[in-house]
Amino acid sequence: MSIMESKNETNYKKWSFKFLIYLIIINIAVFYVVVNFANGFDDSEKFNSNLNIISIIGNSILLIGIILLGLSIIKKEKKNYQFYVSFFGYSIFLILVISSLF
Repeated sequence: MSIMESKNETNYKKWSFKFLIYLIIINIAVFYVVVNFANGFDDSEKFNSNLNIISIIGNSILLIGIILLGLSIIKKEKKNYQFYVSFFGYSIFLILVISSLF
């Protein structure tokens, strides 16, 4: 493979996969915060504020990851484990987000 061919490759699936890992970490953080919330001892307004901020960041990462995965499909990148894991992972998270709206 020549140098010119390697420069034309895009890394959308790689970045999409990284954002999926970040999304999983954020969801673990949300789980930890919710589990450790003590209703009688903690400030519920601060808890709700922190939870809203974390969920906005998580939803933004979900949207960015889906866009990067779409760009990977449009640019016809070679499919590997990063693509397939990202595709199934974002599908699951998207279903969870949509189901939480109902």
